[in-house]
Amino acid sequence: MCAMAPKASVIVPCWNVEKWVEDAVKSVLCGTFSDLEIIAVDDGSTDGTGAVLDRLASADARVRVFHQSNRGVSAARNCGLDAARGKFLFFLDPDDLLEPDFLETGVTELERTGSDYCVFALVERQDGAPGDHVVPLNGDYQYADNAAIRTHFLPRVIGYSLDEVRAWYAGRPLAAEREIGSVCRCAFRREAIERIHLRFDETLVNWEDAYFTYEFLLEARRMTSVNRPLYIYRIRAGSAVASRRHSPQAFKNKLAFLRRRQEINRRAGGTLGDAYAASCVFSLLEMFAFLRTVPIGWTEGRRIVREYASDPEVRAALRAFPLSWHKPMLALAVLAVRMFGAGCVYSIAWTLFAPFRLLR
Repeated sequence: MCAMAPKASVIVPCWNVEKWVEDAVKSVLCGTFSDLEIIAVDDGSTDGTGAVLDRLASADARVRVFHQSNRGVSAARNCGLDAARGKFLFFLDPDDLLEPDFLETGVTELERTGSDYCVFALVERQDGAPGDHVVPLNGDYQYADNAAIRTHFLPRVIGYSLDEVRAWYAGRPLAAEREIGSVCRCAFRREAIERIHLRFDETLVNWEDAYFTYEFLLEARRMTSVNRPLYIYRIRAGSAVASRRHSPQAFKNKLAFLRRRQEINRRAGGTLGDAYAASCVFSLLEMFAFLRTVPIGWTEGRRIVREYASDPEVRAALRAFPLSWHKPMLALAVLAVRMFGAGCVYSIAWTLFAPFRLLR
C-alpha cells in the first residue's frame, strides 16, 4: 500500500455479489485514473464474495478489503467512509461498472471548479434488454454557492412537485425536471462530507443514499455536473435493491423517509415542501397498493398507513393534488382517499389501488 494518501477513494459495499463484483472492481482498476484506492466492504456475504475480494486485493495493493457481519448497505458504506483516505470520494455498487474516464473526469471537474459535488448522466443496462438506456441530466448544474444549490438543484432530487404532476397531465414526462438522488453517479469532496460529519442512516433499507444526498446538498458550497453517461447502472431482478423495495422494512421506511424530508425542509427554512408534495401522495397510494403484497401484517400495515395519511403535510398535499381525466385511475384513487379517509379506505385499496406501482 502506498505511504501517501491516494487522491481518490472508491467505496464498494458488497453482499453476495460473487458473480459481478470482480468486473466492477476491474472497471475501476483499468480506468484512466490510477491515483486511487478501492475500499471494498464485504457485508457478511454467504457466497464467495469475500474470497473474490481478497484475491483482487492480493493482486493489486490499491484494493483494500474489510469484512464485517451483515449489517446492511449503509453500514458497509459507513465502514468505507471511515477508512477512506482520498481527497475525493466515489461510490460504486458491486454489480455496476464505470466507464474508463469516470474517475478522471470527476476529479478534474472538482479540482477545476472547486466544487464539493459533481453529478453525471448514467447508463441503465437491464438484464435481457437488447441495448443500454442513457439517462441524461435534465440541466447544466453549475452553482457557485449553497443558496443556488438549495434553490435550483435540491428541489430536483427531493421529490415530485404538484406543478410537475400538472405538466405530466399535459404530456410532459413526470421526471422531466427531476434527478436521481443516488450517490453512485457522483463525485464528492471528502472534506465536505467530514465537515458536516455525514454518514448513511443505517435504519433505512431503501433510498438510504437519497437521504445522504439531501443532507449533503443542504450544506454543499459549490457543485458542477457532467452530462456524459460514464456510470453504468445494471438492473437485475435478483439484486439486493430489488428485493428490499417490497420488504416490510421498506414499507415502514416510507414513514421514516417522510420525517427525514420534513426535517430537511425545516432546516432549509420551509422552502422545499412544495418540491415533494406530490411524492407524499404517490407514497400514500403506493402504501395502500402494497398492503396486499408486503408481508407486514394487516394491523401493523394499517397503523403505518394511518400515521402517514394523518400527517398534516400529507393531508394538505392530498387536498391540493390536481386531478385529470388523462389519469383516471390515479384521479379515482386520490378521490377515494379524500372522500372516505384513510380509516375507511383499506378494503377499497385491496382492489382499487392494486394496479399502482408509483414511485415515491
